Amino acid sequence: PLLQRPLVTLKAAVTLDGRTASRTGDSKWITNEASRAEVHRMRADAGAVMVGVGTVLSDDPQLTARFPNAKRQPLRVVLDTQLRTPLTAQLVQTAREVSTLIFHGPDASTDARKALTNEGVQLIELALKSGRIDLDRVFSALAQRDVLSVLVEGGGTLHGSLLDQKLADVAAIFVAPVILGDDAARGLASRADPPTSIANALKLTRVRTQAFDGDVLIRGDFQRLVW
Repeated sequence: PLLQRPLVTLKAAVTLDGRTASRTGDSKWITNEASRAEVHRMRADAGAVMVGVGTVLSDDPQLTARFPNAKRQPLRVVLDTQLRTPLTAQLVQTAREVSTLIFHGPDASTDARKALTNEGVQLIELALKSGRIDLDRVFSALAQRDVLSVLVEGGGTLHGSLLDQKLADVAAIFVAPVILGDDAARGLASRADPPTSIANALKLTRVRTQAFDGDVLIRGDFQRLVW
């Protein structure tokens, strides 16, 4: 049977020691211009690009495909339980030009809902699961909108949830030749119940690599259900 959800790619940029940002949250720029250009191409190929509200608050991303002759833009998706996305965010300010969808929980304030809607942001209320947006429901809702693929550019919490719930199909990890050497720096994924042995770690199959001016993109597939 076909899955009733899009193909999900977990995308990240990390240092050689697996960090996505410094302990202060600084992540600009781990990777080089060639890698970032590839990310824009990946966005153009995706049906949607997804982040959590933490990424919106810390990075204020645009999540658009920016390169000459880009023919389309992906749907921009934010997971924001309490609707903390500020009206000044670039995603909100450009919502009338590029489709922007926020999934939120039932307790999000009415004022925030009205304010974001007035800026052109689309909102969908979903039930929570363990206090967070239910990812299964998110991907089902996106599938109903005919979104076939999602590029998840979240932080460690969102990535960890994808791995815990076995919702990531593909990994696309850019590794840059830089080292932070800081245990407090942010990691690629923060799982609720991580394995205690390497033998039980998640493994990628069909691994392929590509170099971008010294950075290396590692792509691989997680073990999937039937497609």
